[in-house]
Amino acid sequence: MKKTLFTLMLLAVVSFMSAQSLQFECDGVVYQDGQTIIATYDESMFEYAVHLHIRNLTDNDQNVIVVQDVIEEVAGAMVYMCWDQCAAPNNHIEDGPVAIPAQSLSDNELSCHAMFSKTSNVVKANYSAYDRANPDEKINIIVLFGPGAGTEEHTIRLGQAYPNPASSQVHFDFSRNGNSNVNVMVYNLLGQEVKSQIASGNQGRISIAVDDLQPGIYFCSFRVDNEVVRTEKFIVKR
Repeated sequence: MKKTLFTLMLLAVVSFMSAQSLQFECDGVVYQDGQTIIATYDESMFEYAVHLHIRNLTDNDQNVIVVQDVIEEVAGAMVYMCWDQCAAPNNHIEDGPVAIPAQSLSDNELSCHAMFSKTSNVVKANYSAYDRANPDEKINIIVLFGPGAGTEEHTIRLGQAYPNPASSQVHFDFSRNGNSNVNVMVYNLLGQEVKSQIASGNQGRISIAVDDLQPGIYFCSFRVDNEVVRTEKFIVKR
């Protein structure tokens, strides 16, 4: 029975680790799937922009498509992206595919742009990337455009889970501007919430007791002002 349980856990871990076949990067910085980043203002172009590359993590060549979906609009804003080519501004754009060799970083740059007047409003857009042969295996990144994106509700830094695997407690270091609470939610592989707690203050360590959880893979989501800013994976083992 124990051998069967261990085998099932091992298969689940291998399945998860192989699920993410792509990742977003910028100058050596790796962005987590679902992470929120803030665009900078380019004075020469009078627009907000983010410049990224996509890495193929697999041993096979991939033909990668990128999709832009604006999920929070600002009147008069022009939001567009460049991947295979520069697309005309639109709330929904699908561009590609671009060939990325196995275990390589894309030669093409993914640039995300928004042009609008300098108000306190924020344009929020989601960018999804996937291999044309595997449209269900997507990675996502959220980009915030505008001067309001630098306000405290969008500024938080989180470290990775440690120890990982964990047996009694798992910890996350964090720092943020302002004093808004950080809501921490733990989900199992079925998407069921199994734990939740609140962390307050500008910086510190979030500690979660896991000694009452079954061995396996879990996901920890961090929410600030009803917005998920980061999701981390950790493993519980005995």
